Amino acid sequence: MSAYPGTDASHPHFVSIPDPQRTEGMRSYREPAVPNPLQIRFLEADDERAWIEEMGELLSAGRAAEADARLALDLAGFDGAIARLCKATSAADMVLDGWDALLPILAEWEGPPITAITLGLTNPPDLVFEAGQTHEPDLLLGLYSDEAFPFSRASKADLLAECGKELPAWVGAEEDVEFYCTLSGLAELNTALINCKHRRFLRDGRDGVEGRAPGGYVEFVLGSWLLATRFLQAAERAVSDHGLPVGCQLIAGTVEINADFITVLGSEHPAGRTPAPSGQSAEPEFAPLTIKPWVPREDPTNDGSASGPMLRQRLTPVEAAPAQRLRRSLLARLFGQFRRA
Repeated sequence: MSAYPGTDASHPHFVSIPDPQRTEGMRSYREPAVPNPLQIRFLEADDERAWIEEMGELLSAGRAAEADARLALDLAGFDGAIARLCKATSAADMVLDGWDALLPILAEWEGPPITAITLGLTNPPDLVFEAGQTHEPDLLLGLYSDEAFPFSRASKADLLAECGKELPAWVGAEEDVEFYCTLSGLAELNTALINCKHRRFLRDGRDGVEGRAPGGYVEFVLGSWLLATRFLQAAERAVSDHGLPVGCQLIAGTVEINADFITVLGSEHPAGRTPAPSGQSAEPEFAPLTIKPWVPREDPTNDGSASGPMLRQRLTPVEAAPAQRLRRSLLARLFGQFRRA
């Protein structure tokens, strides 16, 4: 056995042990000599929470371009594996494949007019795949008519208020339209985030760095928000290029990808106004919603005997668990019961 490849490499029992100072792996991370400003900001939980809430507000307000520019500035000082993937993941490469077929399909739809569509970005729970494989995030798709909720008479504020309820009125009442789409362009970044071992910052000295948040952890947070931003940009472009039925609005958001938000795209119409017949496209407009305040991530050291799914669901602070379960339930009910796109 040798720490580095050398003269003993031909020995039948030779095992190469990489130098951790020269190897970037799942756990190792080359901390810079001078910490990045965001590492200093994330040192305190309240400051990290404020940054995350600011990012969530940008996406919930439909300000994806502004969120993108901010993430680019924050990522500039990092050079780890996830940071490099983020810099290589261009908004222009994100595509909602199949969205161009939406209006033609609805033109032949014999049921009631579609007045709302929900689109959620998520990953299957307990996702496992072989090394070397990549996995695009899943899309959760639902198409609705006024038989489920008076969408055609609802303003964006009305929709957002309904989204904030424990059980929005339209859940489980989607129309059976044969329309499917997929999101392409995020497989490598999504897979790197799933496999990342820097998902938590414990702030108790066990992270191995002092006076800063671990660089790998900060990159994970930035990567998660870039994933959400690229999804929203893809949805914006799909609506801009291919449109929505007139009067139809798109409720878009993310579910449990460590960067959750929800917003509404589509033409605003005053309450009580019935939209024109479908077949025309509508340009995207946006409405704000801050639906999921930041909470600390779970501490994996609480119970070493717990199973993987249990660890994903348990939170470090016991007192925060009921509120977190409510938020997870809300987003899961809003998007999770629909067919996968």
